[in-house]
Amino acid sequence: MQHNSRPPGGGGTEPRTSGGSPDLKCDRTVGQAATGTSAPEEINISPVPLFLVPRVVADGIRRYGRAVREIHVRRTRNHQYTISIERGRP
Repeated sequence: MQHNSRPPGGGGTEPRTSGGSPDLKCDRTVGQAATGTSAPEEINISPVPLFLVPRVVADGIRRYGRAVREIHVRRTRNHQYTISIERGRP
């Protein structure tokens, strides 16, 4: 149970808390995100047919491993798809 340590009539409607996240994993990930200084690099792959999309995505993951941040697949004309892989620090 949390206790409100504000004096009566001190203003505010929310109880005072100790602050910080109780989840240590959350604290660690926030610190890692704040210290990253490398700019992401984007790799574009020319249009491929639908049946090759899983193969190209798997090849990109195999090639860049943990450095992959995002993968975007966009449909273009004639059932062709462009794939862009954004990578950062491993």
